[in-house]
Amino acid sequence: MRFLGNIEAKTDSKGRAFLPAPFRKVLAASGEESLVLRQDVFENLLVLYPVSVWNALMDDMRRRLSRWDRRQQMAYRTFVSSVVEVSIDGSGRILIPRPFLESAGISQNVHFVGMGDIIEIWPAETMETMSKEEFGQVLDEAIKAEAIMKEEKNMMKEEMKEETKRRINND
Repeated sequence: MRFLGNIEAKTDSKGRAFLPAPFRKVLAASGEESLVLRQDVFENLLVLYPVSVWNALMDDMRRRLSRWDRRQQMAYRTFVSSVVEVSIDGSGRILIPRPFLESAGISQNVHFVGMGDIIEIWPAETMETMSKEEFGQVLDEAIKAEAIMKEEKNMMKEEMKEETKRRINND
């Protein structure tokens, strides 16, 4: 499931917005019938998760955050309790509850941005992107970091091979 693109839309007075047709097609092809909506953790925007993606995220967070650590349990509770399940009506619209619109600073115009397995909903006035230079720098840093990790992993494998050889020769 891959959502791609940046599509402008409007919310009506009741908070309904047409989910862009390309995104509805992706959901239909995946057999997804509803979405989970939450405020983004880092930005003033909303995020739509297909239910299967949301469930996988919850499972992953549950594995990483201990039930027996008060702060981690609070973080998990905060993340999973600040959501609402939304469905697509017969006209292709979703209803965004008023508190969600207000928390993201959405008045009427929005951008639906496909982010792979999720959809972001940005207030049209505040949507942020990177400059070409910054974008290139971030990608360059990520690629270099990955190369370093691969190199370190290969070095560890070689060290383990050498250690195994030493042990075999000493026995």
